[in-house]
Amino acid sequence: MKKIILCLFTMVIIAQASAQSLDVKPDPNAPYLKDKNLPTFTLNLIDGREVTNKTIPKFKYTCIIFFSPDCSHCETEAATINKYKDKLTNVLFIWDSYRDMIAIQAFADKFNFVGRPNILIGRDPSYMIPTFFRPKMTPFVALYKNNQLVKVYEKGADIFDLIKIIESK
Repeated sequence: MKKIILCLFTMVIIAQASAQSLDVKPDPNAPYLKDKNLPTFTLNLIDGREVTNKTIPKFKYTCIIFFSPDCSHCETEAATINKYKDKLTNVLFIWDSYRDMIAIQAFADKFNFVGRPNILIGRDPSYMIPTFFRPKMTPFVALYKNNQLVKVYEKGADIFDLIKIIESK
């Protein structure tokens, strides 16, 4: 398990450093390419609660974001989501990181995520989310409607595309 964690961590760091300008293609063996259902996961939230894919609040859309608290692109993603939050009220955002809870808490505080009913932020201790999506860089964003995959953004979501999808379906 430690080797898997180290491998994932190394993969994300290398991808951030070297692939920002590259055309990032999904891992052809990533389970999400075959299974369009919301993945099975358990998320330990910053407030100490635990949620699963079965116990998350019901929203029309669910947006899973695999991120790193010290990633500048992840910070941009969070700031952009905050800027357009009034257009995203029917979306549950699940922010998952491999980092420690102190770093995740600091990120949540920085972007005023605490107490927002449509944001869950924490850590997936079993690494089910990154195993399911096999992201090559952060932020990795997957949008679901009624628990069915709509779109994946390998290099972070285009907020205008995201809003367009949400408003049109």
